[in-house]
Amino acid sequence: MPIFARRAVSLFLVLLAATAAGAARADWPERPIKLIVPYAAGSGPDVVLRPIADAMGRELGQPVIVENRGGAGGIVGTQALASAPPDGYTIGFGNIVTLAINKSMYAKLPYDPQRSLAPVSLAISNALVLIARNGLPANNVQELAAYAKKNPGKVSVGSLGVGSSAHLAGEMLKSETGTTMLHVPYKSGQQAVVDLAGGQLDVMIDNVAGVLPFIRSGQVKVLGATSLKRVPVLPEVPTLDESGLKGFEVVSWGGIVTPAGVPKPVIEKLNAAVAKALLDPAVQKQNETLSVDATPSTPEQFASLIAAEIPRWAAMVKQSGASAD
Repeated sequence: MPIFARRAVSLFLVLLAATAAGAARADWPERPIKLIVPYAAGSGPDVVLRPIADAMGRELGQPVIVENRGGAGGIVGTQALASAPPDGYTIGFGNIVTLAINKSMYAKLPYDPQRSLAPVSLAISNALVLIARNGLPANNVQELAAYAKKNPGKVSVGSLGVGSSAHLAGEMLKSETGTTMLHVPYKSGQQAVVDLAGGQLDVMIDNVAGVLPFIRSGQVKVLGATSLKRVPVLPEVPTLDESGLKGFEVVSWGGIVTPAGVPKPVIEKLNAAVAKALLDPAVQKQNETLSVDATPSTPEQFASLIAAEIPRWAAMVKQSGASAD
């Protein structure tokens, strides 16, 4: 076959493939979508994401099925997401930990937050709260600091795992109060708060969403919030900033991401679905109940946030001395 004929055939095949791909993207999604949440079932992120996933499914015309893959500070689930085919049928939840903190907490992170993943939309943000077992002789941050100083290394601080925002917030708390407390990492925040309620753990910091039922039932007591403004569902609880730790602020955020390489039309459909899901009455009711703020964005805005948060948390990790290695 002459060379120009071979080129013509090759061009025809490329155009045919492009046309087929375009049609496939126009028809997307044609089957259920998997949403990887890199935390255990019942955790704060899981509780918040499930109604959002349901609403996204209604908008896209296909179920969005949550798959929990917890472990290693969100690394297990995020690595699975990064390794998935870039066809839009596997998406995931990325947050302050997996997309920012882990970059400086782990010397050998098995994925790159900015290269292995593609941002779709920021979705939520919320404060963390410092809670304690009921039997602990401390009812506020200053009393906790005084007690910890009298008992160096004996006060246990639980978290969602090494490198989590709760872990880092705990390290910052120790640094700001000049105390020595024992960090106890858990595989899930749910396990930690159960141990706290049972008296096996002294204090912990976690998302409001994951611990609010335990606070309201009186199984644990709350000492402070990590945001600069008080948490709407806990208006009587002072912030750590108000409690004497001036400038103390840790606010968790998260959104939807995909493996890198997902076609732009698919990203755009997912972005629109997230925005509409956040307006769903069931999602709004849940967010209000848990003091979660809806924060939809463009993919570019989400990418800019990630780019800004990575160096910010790197500085905080260095200051606190926290390390996952």
